[in-house]
Amino acid sequence: MNLPGDTTGTTPRHSARLGIVAMYGLDAFGAGAFASSEIVFFTQVLQRSPGQISVALSTASFVGLALILPFGKLADRVDRRGLLALLNGAIALFMLGYLLPPSIVGFFVTTSLVVLGQRLLNPVRPAVIAKLFPTSRVAVRAAAHVSFNAGFALGSLFSAGALFVGGTGAFRMLLLVNVAMFAACVLIALRLPAVRADPAEAEHRRGFAALRDRPFLVATIANMFGSLHNSALLIGLPLWLLHHTNAPGWVVPSILTVNCLLVVVLQIRLSRGTGTVRGAARTQWRGTIAMACACALLMFTGGELTPLSWTLLAAAVVLLTISEITQTAGAWGLSFALADERRVGEYQSVFGLGLDVQMVVGPLLVTALVSSSAGWPALAVIGLLPVGVATRLLHRWAPDEAAPPRTTGGTPA
Repeated sequence: MNLPGDTTGTTPRHSARLGIVAMYGLDAFGAGAFASSEIVFFTQVLQRSPGQISVALSTASFVGLALILPFGKLADRVDRRGLLALLNGAIALFMLGYLLPPSIVGFFVTTSLVVLGQRLLNPVRPAVIAKLFPTSRVAVRAAAHVSFNAGFALGSLFSAGALFVGGTGAFRMLLLVNVAMFAACVLIALRLPAVRADPAEAEHRRGFAALRDRPFLVATIANMFGSLHNSALLIGLPLWLLHHTNAPGWVVPSILTVNCLLVVVLQIRLSRGTGTVRGAARTQWRGTIAMACACALLMFTGGELTPLSWTLLAAAVVLLTISEITQTAGAWGLSFALADERRVGEYQSVFGLGLDVQMVVGPLLVTALVSSSAGWPALAVIGLLPVGVATRLLHRWAPDEAAPPRTTGGTPA
């Protein structure tokens, strides 16, 4: 299978494509194996409370906020291949900290380092894709996203089996699987072509132009609130099931497995129509509506799960998945259509701020809200209002058809 623009399946560019797709898949398998069970691991093995977990995750994301902008700008100036290898290796090393004797300080330090490494990785990967595949980045990003979700689904299924068997050793085995996947990504990254900056473009990369780009900032804010489905699915729903229902622990990774399988099947179909700013904004708005509907259903699933509760839970998982697919697709379209092509790392890091702010506030917000059933509709409103306003503004500012790649470093007229 070749990339658009590739002339042969044996070109270095094609090999790089396979490497990128493999990295996303391996990363996702490890994440699915451990991240889908980490809440259970933290609460049952490390004996951490929901409050401690949410504070640790939010603290790490807060540190990432301070570093992601300069790091994204750094990605526009140095060999991004080296950054990929460095970050993957660092995360693998940091993950081993969970195997040390448990303590509250060790938990906070390890979680902060792991999450920080993952946050800094986010703007580097799309910057690598944009540089290696300038005419087919969307196709490569889509293939990588499918690979990620397929890998996450397999990893979550693997995790569900381990949790079904039970035992502390199963959790530690899942952690080591994740470490091994990051180590494999280091080897793949080192085999990619060098991705160095063009010195001729240095003059155009002074300052942070993305922070002065009004439509891009509005899109970033919309992504921040629209992506609350991440905290709802990965933190809110597991905590709700573990503390407010009688659902067994293996249900959590099973739900994430279903989520990822649905993403693999539906991603391409539900991502259509995001080639323009208006189309991408509409798609993101539909995703936020789907999240609100899921929240409305989840408020009726507390207590002992009945057949009706299970049905509502299943419908909510499907709606959260649709929210993830459409909101993410809309965010992709906006981040590419509104960005300066010479500042991909910088623009991607600024856009990633929306997600990172959500990662700081989201865990605390969702943990507080899901302490009662009334918190679910409140979460829906918090997502709907800002995204609705942003969608209207982007419709007003944007042309009907896709614009050529932007190369203006400043604020749009």
